Amino acid sequence: MAKSLLDKRIAEHSIPPWPGEATFARIIVYRIPDKAASRKTFVDGGSIVMPDTVHSNNEFRSPRGIIVSAGLQAMDILRGNGMQLGEMIWMSSHTPWRFEVDTKIDGKPVEFYFMQAGDVTMSEDLLQSRKAGKVRVELRDGKHQLVIADECIPRFDPPSFADDM
Repeated sequence: MAKSLLDKRIAEHSIPPWPGEATFARIIVYRIPDKAASRKTFVDGGSIVMPDTVHSNNEFRSPRGIIVSAGLQAMDILRGNGMQLGEMIWMSSHTPWRFEVDTKIDGKPVEFYFMQAGDVTMSEDLLQSRKAGKVRVELRDGKHQLVIADECIPRFDPPSFADDM
């Protein structure tokens, strides 16, 4: 049996276990520092070193992450938008809901973030799939829908208000 995208990303990024599964339209995301957040200087290749507090703040605000868990409604929203568990996504840098797990990596506590599925801003994997021709967008019955491997994916939009869930 082929490994899922999530299994591959867990191995690739050494993602530790999270304490539970997401429910309803929520997702759990493991934050991955982007290139800008991981550098120790103010500009790429620069010589002025950031203070540790600035570097730590940049890591915290990194917009990238991997979806590790999704509730049932979230799974529908993700699939309807061409995404799945293990997806490398970008989110708002001000996502406030996070929780620490007992695990530590390099002496730092490990944090997971939880948010509504509709808070995902973009997907790196979906972009690569579209560029490779594996996914395309078609207008069907007055709605734009994704077509993956010649199967039209039913569109499932998140509700307008998060409290409706």
